Amino acid sequence: MSEFVINQKNKKDDSLSVKAYTFWGMHESEDSQGFPMLDLQDDDDIFTIPNVYAAEVSKGAKTTYYVKRGKYGKLYDPIGMYSEGTQKKQMRHAGKPEWSLQTTSKLVFDQYTNYLKTKNSAWLNNAEREVV
Repeated sequence: MSEFVINQKNKKDDSLSVKAYTFWGMHESEDSQGFPMLDLQDDDDIFTIPNVYAAEVSKGAKTTYYVKRGKYGKLYDPIGMYSEGTQKKQMRHAGKPEWSLQTTSKLVFDQYTNYLKTKNSAWLNNAEREVV
């Protein structure tokens, strides 16, 4: 007995691609445009690695963008006066990380990764303006 498939030409593509971006100077490699990246193994979880500040996860045709944000929505600044060295800090009342990767728009992701590459705080300010 054969199996009937509706819309056989619309097969799902379940290939998973994960890109983890970090701050310039902490990187292990660069992508084709020179953005600093971490090399990931197959079993690595981007949500538990402290030096992942932005991530791009593609599954099939859908791409989701993540940036590291705090509990009040502020973007993480690796060289900032108040946030530097606090990426592993836990919230006292909840026991969760103070900074976590949260979904965002492509515009915020692009501006934030430009900040990670260039260390120009204007990119960070523009990205924070666009955060909803």
